[in-house]
Amino acid sequence: MVTATPRKPCTSPGCPTRVLEGRCDTHRRYANRLRDTWTSLYGTDWPRIRLDYLRRHPYCALCGRLATTADHHPRGIRLLIKQNNPDLHADRHLRPLCASCHSQETGRYQPGGWNAR
Repeated sequence: MVTATPRKPCTSPGCPTRVLEGRCDTHRRYANRLRDTWTSLYGTDWPRIRLDYLRRHPYCALCGRLATTADHHPRGIRLLIKQNNPDLHADRHLRPLCASCHSQETGRYQPGGWNAR
């Protein structure tokens, strides 16, 4: 007798599709497209730039705790991204933030979170 493997809901909020694990095919493809978009927006040098910036600016600009994120600021950075401006990662467009402050700022200034349109 063969028993069926129980299926769980897709991990994407609100998706009714049942899967063996993780996301359904539709949301998996969508997540992969987002990842590709992120790389094309920030460039392949971003991880190195981010680490260098955090070494030079180790404390959160808002609360003083240890910074874990190099946040693009001011929020008008989207214009620089659209223009493919090479100055995008200049120190004057970045600020060091801890994870908590970065989440709060993202929620405050970008309703819908990092994936807002």
